Amino acid sequence: MNYSRLLQAILDIAEEMLVCGAEVSRVEDSIERMCEAYGCEYMRINAFIITSNIQVTLEDPDGEIITQIRRILRSDVDFDKLDYLNDLSRYICANKPPVEEIRKRFDEVMARRHYPQWVLGLGSALAAGSFAVFFGGTLTDGAAAAVTGIAIMLMLNFLSKFERNQLAKTFITSFMAGVLVLFMIRMGFGNNADKIMIGSIMLLIPGIAMTNSVRDMLIGDIVTGMLRLTNSLLLAAAIACGFALSIMVMGGVAI
Repeated sequence: MNYSRLLQAILDIAEEMLVCGAEVSRVEDSIERMCEAYGCEYMRINAFIITSNIQVTLEDPDGEIITQIRRILRSDVDFDKLDYLNDLSRYICANKPPVEEIRKRFDEVMARRHYPQWVLGLGSALAAGSFAVFFGGTLTDGAAAAVTGIAIMLMLNFLSKFERNQLAKTFITSFMAGVLVLFMIRMGFGNNADKIMIGSIMLLIPGIAMTNSVRDMLIGDIVTGMLRLTNSLLLAAAIACGFALSIMVMGGVAI
């Protein structure tokens, strides 16, 4: 057994689990269990994970020390993919397949079809429109928020091709969404700019990241929890600044 290649395959799974939104404790436990299944002594498996870095050191059955480090630069919450990666890690622990089979099954999970753009657009429109009405807007406000939700989805997809910085993407998207909302209000499409903006903002709020940060801290992963919480607060500030700048550029909210 080539344990260097095995650890590389395990780290591929762990990286995607972290990117898809798994909590740190789940990823660390999965790494340790998969390594132990192949004969590595549990007490000699050391995994350290934060949101942007995975470090694993293990001692294989021959006594050789292997260390690998993985830098995490992406964040793309996908619970469907995470579910399949969890199943794959459990399959590995139960069956101990060769590295080639692990790689094949991992590629199959990564090749799963994403939701088509029209489904994402419909979901964005329904979410933004529903929140706008929920917070006191009219049906027209809901329709305007739905249009803004689709625009936000398209803008994020476009910016993702050129920009990795989540703060920059969030700020630019918030600014453009705010400009669009105020433009529609002045064109007579919508009655309450604040309600439309609130509905649109809900698509950008890092709710899952903030929830994970609290959960990480409660189970003892203080560093990771603080990093995630800080990142969530910075994203929230970027959203606020983006919409605030749009209001300043457009000369205020029309009453």
